[in-house]
Amino acid sequence: MAMDFNIRPANFDEYDLLADVERSAAQRFLQVGLADIAEAEPTDAEFIGTVAAFGGAFVAARQEDDAPVGFILVGILDRAAHIYELSVAEDYGRQGIGRLLIEEASRYAGAEGVTALTLSTFRDVPWNGPFYEQLGFRYLSRAEWTPALHILHKLEKLNRLPVKRRAFMRWDGE
Repeated sequence: MAMDFNIRPANFDEYDLLADVERSAAQRFLQVGLADIAEAEPTDAEFIGTVAAFGGAFVAARQEDDAPVGFILVGILDRAAHIYELSVAEDYGRQGIGRLLIEEASRYAGAEGVTALTLSTFRDVPWNGPFYEQLGFRYLSRAEWTPALHILHKLEKLNRLPVKRRAFMRWDGE
């Protein structure tokens, strides 16, 4: 199934389209009592462009028309590749696209000379924490947080994310 998709760098003229992918993906949060997430403004094109310039912005595109149906934004934070965002349009979920995008983030990390991936996610949402656990990520204790993760936690609080349901996770390579 996932073989019908190409993973490639996002093109500048697609940054606005990625907002539609993210909005679609966010609708799933209605199922788990996170309407604020479902209704939140998607990642803006300026941030996507900045990540593309200083990190990696990759899309999963349909083979038949090269249209993006998922994307991942990743950059280096505290000697790890940090996944800022991973979104797959709702109609394309559960087809292995998220896994392919994580693999691309891992390749990016290796090219940047780091082996670890980090991210912030919801512990109790099946396609968040449990999904990443299946891929080999582990939950970090607060004592394991890097300075950048402390800063991200503060930003999540400022943005009124339900931080009690959130966790940082890390994957240390194969």
